[in-house]
Amino acid sequence: MDRRKVDVVISAILIIVSLIILTNDSLSEGGVETDLGSMFLPRIVACFIIVFSAVIGIQSLLKLSKKARMEDIEKIDLTGFMGVNIYIGTFIFYWFLVPYVGFLLVTPFVMFAIAYLLGGRSWFAMTAVSIITPVLVFYGSSHFLRVFLPTWSLS
Repeated sequence: MDRRKVDVVISAILIIVSLIILTNDSLSEGGVETDLGSMFLPRIVACFIIVFSAVIGIQSLLKLSKKARMEDIEKIDLTGFMGVNIYIGTFIFYWFLVPYVGFLLVTPFVMFAIAYLLGGRSWFAMTAVSIITPVLVFYGSSHFLRVFLPTWSLS
């Protein structure tokens, strides 16, 4: 399978969904209203998704239009989907566990597992990023956006 075509299609879908998020004010019912509005964070994320998707999609589209020779990394091997199954299993595990154990306790383990699966080489860097990033996200969301992420609730 040609990864370039997959990149173009997925990029187009992500850009369309992000444009809907940017232009539709009625996507947020209830929730926490901050000084910046309840759609501030989703719109910032949508802008990042548009930029990153456009970069990936345009590069793949240019290579497709030039009919450049495909490299080995641009071919998707459909014979082994075990890695994909592990990712999906990890995210399902995360989705079910976060409401009970909490964002700060589960997220570092999931981030470390994904970094390991992606071939991370530096154990120190993977551990540091897996701990620091959730702490910053938790603190930033609760203090700046007033969005409270799940905490420990096994009582």
